[in-house]
Amino acid sequence: AVVARRGDLAAADVIIVDPPRKGLCADVLKALLRPAAKRRKLVYVSCGFDALQRDLAALVAGRWRLDRVEGHVLFPGADHVETLAVLDEGE
Repeated sequence: AVVARRGDLAAADVIIVDPPRKGLCADVLKALLRPAAKRRKLVYVSCGFDALQRDLAALVAGRWRLDRVEGHVLFPGADHVETLAVLDEGE
């Protein structure tokens, strides 16, 4: 969230977020929705599916286009699936 408040996200080509189960904090979501000088890619790693759905809805309603979503078991033997979403910034 500190990077988002400083405005450093606008200069990034690729942004990777891995928020807690509650999803993105408001500062980060606002920063991702601000216009940037160039098109960016966003990689969202989620362990909280409800928060991912909420955040993706806000991002897609804003500047982002959902490219793909994949489920991964990152911890062998666990019954939990991590979700990886890749988005491209629209024009």
